[in-house]
Amino acid sequence: MQILSLNFLLYTIGGIWRPIEWSSNCSKLLYSLFTFFSIYSLLILLVTQFLDIVFIINDIEDYITNIMILLSVISCVTKMFVVVIRRDKIINIIEILQEKPCKACTEDEMNIQLKFDRIIRSHSISYLLLAMVSATGTVAGGLLDTLKGELPYNTWVPYDYTSSLSLWLTSLQESIAVILGTFINVATETSVLGFCLQTCAQLEILKHRLQRMVNSTEGIPEHFPLHTPQRMGRVSEYVCHHLSIIRIAKMINDVFSEVIFVQFFASILVLCSSLYHLSSHAIVDVAPLIVYAFCMFVQIFVYCWAGNEVILKSTELSEGVYQVDWTLITVSERRDLLMIMKRSTRPIKLTSSFLVTLSLTSYSNLLKASYSAFNVLQQS
Repeated sequence: MQILSLNFLLYTIGGIWRPIEWSSNCSKLLYSLFTFFSIYSLLILLVTQFLDIVFIINDIEDYITNIMILLSVISCVTKMFVVVIRRDKIINIIEILQEKPCKACTEDEMNIQLKFDRIIRSHSISYLLLAMVSATGTVAGGLLDTLKGELPYNTWVPYDYTSSLSLWLTSLQESIAVILGTFINVATETSVLGFCLQTCAQLEILKHRLQRMVNSTEGIPEHFPLHTPQRMGRVSEYVCHHLSIIRIAKMINDVFSEVIFVQFFASILVLCSSLYHLSSHAIVDVAPLIVYAFCMFVQIFVYCWAGNEVILKSTELSEGVYQVDWTLITVSERRDLLMIMKRSTRPIKLTSSFLVTLSLTSYSNLLKASYSAFNVLQQS
C-alpha cells in the first residue's frame, strides 16, 4: 500500500487496521486478538465513564469535565467502528487511486502526486506530534493520580480498587485505552485529510492533462488529423477520469460521513463547555484543559480545511478547461470538455446529511455556535 502509508501505520498501531500484506493465518489471528483488545479497552473506558457520570458525580464542574472527555471517547469509538466495518470500502478507494485513469503516468504527473504526498506526510507528522504531546501530558497526569491512590480518569468500576494491584491494573488499562484512542484519532483525522488531498491531486493531474491535450508533442504528430482515434480516445479518458474523481469523493464521503457528523457536534459541545469552564477558573488551574480545548480546535480545523481544499480544486478545474486552445480541437472534443466544465460548476463537497459541510465557512459557523452556547451557559 503506497498511498497514505503513514496514516494506515497509525491505524495499525491503534489496533484496528491489519496490513493488507499480512496474509498468513497466524498473523491474522494475532492481530485479530489485538483488535479485540483495542475495542474492548475503549468500550470499557466509555462505559465506565458514562456510569461515573450517572452514579457518582454530583458537582456541576466535574460533570462538565467528564462530559467533555466522554464525548471525545464517543467520537473515538465511532471512528474505530467505521474503520473496522468499512475496511473493504477503504481498500477499494486506495485501489482506484492506484490504477488508471488515476495513476500518474508522466514525469509531470508524478511530480504533482509527489507534491501532495509530501504535504499529506508533513501535515500528518505535525498533527501526530501535537497529539502525542497532549497524550503524554494526560498519561503523565494520570500516573501522578495513581501514585496518590486515585484512578487517572473519573470512572466507575464494579470492584474495590483500593488495593495496590487493582489500582495499578485499572490505571494501566485506562492509560492504554487513551494511548490507543490517540492513535485512532490521529489516524482518522490525517486519513480524511489525506484522502481529500489525494482527491485534490487527481483534480490537478486532470487539469494538467487537459492543458497539454492540444500539444502536438504529446504522442500525436502535428500532421495527424484532429479527429484521430488516439486523440478522441484520450479525451474520453479525461472524461472518465473526471467521473472517477467524483466517484472517489462520494466513496470517501460515504465512508466517513458518520465520523464527520459525530465529530462536529461533539466539537461544538466540547468547545462551549471548555470555554465555560475556563471562564470560571484561573489559567494555572486549568492548564490541561486549555491544551485539550486547543487540540479540539485543531482537530475540527483539519477536517474543514481538507474539505475546503477539495471545493477549491474542483471549481478550479473549469478554469483549466477554459485555458485550453479550443480552436485546435474538434467539435466532439469541445462537447466533452463542455461536459467537464458544466460539472465543475458544482463543487465537490464532503458532507454529513444536510447539516454539515466540510469547509472553512462551516468552521467559522462552528466557532460562532460554540460561542453562542457559551454565552447561554454563562447567563443561566
